[in-house]
Amino acid sequence: MKALLIYPETPDTFWSLRHAIEFLGVTACSPPLALFTVAAMLPRDWPKKLVDLNVEPLTKEHLAWADLAFISALTIQSRSADEVIRRCRAAGVKVCAGGVHFSSPDEPFEAVDHLFIGEAEETLPRFLEDLAQGKAQPEYRAARFPDLAASPNPAWELLDPSKYANMLVQVCRGCPHDCEFCQVIVQYGRVPRYKSPDQVVAEVQGVLDAGWRGVLTFADDNFICHHGKAKEILRALEPWQAERGYPMLFVAQASIDVVDDPELLELMERAGFVGLFLGIETPDPASLKECNKRQNLNRDLAAAVHTIQAHGMEVIGGFIIGFDSDTPNVFGLQAEFIEAAAIPTAMVNLLAAAPGSRLFKRLKEEGRLLGDGVGDGNTAINAGSVNFVPKMGREILLTGYKDLLNRLFAPEPYYRRVLAFLKHHRPNPRIVVRPPTRRDVTAMVKIILALGLKEPGRRAFWSFLGRLLLQHPRQLPVGITMAASGRHFRILKDRFCVEV
Repeated sequence: MKALLIYPETPDTFWSLRHAIEFLGVTACSPPLALFTVAAMLPRDWPKKLVDLNVEPLTKEHLAWADLAFISALTIQSRSADEVIRRCRAAGVKVCAGGVHFSSPDEPFEAVDHLFIGEAEETLPRFLEDLAQGKAQPEYRAARFPDLAASPNPAWELLDPSKYANMLVQVCRGCPHDCEFCQVIVQYGRVPRYKSPDQVVAEVQGVLDAGWRGVLTFADDNFICHHGKAKEILRALEPWQAERGYPMLFVAQASIDVVDDPELLELMERAGFVGLFLGIETPDPASLKECNKRQNLNRDLAAAVHTIQAHGMEVIGGFIIGFDSDTPNVFGLQAEFIEAAAIPTAMVNLLAAAPGSRLFKRLKEEGRLLGDGVGDGNTAINAGSVNFVPKMGREILLTGYKDLLNRLFAPEPYYRRVLAFLKHHRPNPRIVVRPPTRRDVTAMVKIILALGLKEPGRRAFWSFLGRLLLQHPRQLPVGITMAASGRHFRILKDRFCVEV
């Protein structure tokens, strides 16, 4: 069997960083980890090709070559996924589809030949056994959450690292928290499941062997949901990094209670972590209670952010506007908090009722979903739309959101936050700053020329660059990289605000 693994196109979002990473000569932030894992589970004698539509087109030649197409998608990729399925069907290629989008209840999609609901480690072996016997079924549904010991080292031999700005590995699945807007526990359960330290080190080594050096993100919903197991992995990663001169710069998603465990923070620093995504959501206690984000209550959120920054890690903050408890004051509260906490990368989104979440079910029962509640598949991250009737009123919500984005990402306030972050940030002394590569130099020159000569806010950029060189000269690469990210946020902000 010739297996064609297809990853649909991802629309332009805050998360894509497309207008920042283009300076590196790439168009995609991260590779499709799920498909590399699926490829590793397929028979070794099957020829395999990977087509990531974010870096190359799906051609007629690809489809003519394939016997089976394997598609994995997120909800935001639904339009592209549907088009891929239609093209496969027209070419006579049978389609196997799985992943979050195809496993979520209430989500419409084009018909496929073989549907996989749940995790592939549980469903794919059964399909392959049936296929070999000529009796493959139209649907395979996982009856349990599998032990991640069954998850193989991804098929990195299919990877072209030059096409991406960042690499991925997955360490754990599941989350003990139960935020109302989140569907993670529906997909992966509330009991955290971890790979062994040896598995994780082997996967990271596989990325290194594939030729990657640089940022590597742990694609977990909450890396620290079991502190003890996370520490075991960190203790294994530290010597691996030290022996190789820290070739990887780790980033992960975590809950804010990471700051309650000084040993955990120290181990993350020693392992070479440079960034943490935190779901801060809102500084308003009433809205935190409403969405059951109890781990964020009764603590100084800004101080928690500064604690992480002092351990050499940038905090990428996730924020949400549009809770029922929100009043028109929330826009100012969010801006003031983000500025006080010195968070340049503030991913501020409108609340979305994601299919499968408790929020989706509640709003459906209250009759507040718009249409079928699914919309165009991009509502969870499309900053210019909401898929429910907000209590604040749609016009007030969208106008306030527009004003908030303008306040956060206009050049001068954004650059001020970058400089404030660098003041709080203590670079990790274990990570040796290497001489820049030709690619690094080329990217930096392109960024400076674009922001200093071509883009709006040129005067603010030159002022920022001067202060960066005077106050934080050793942090020049970090500051320039953040300036490029700011360009991306401004482009997306202007696009979303037009939609508003």
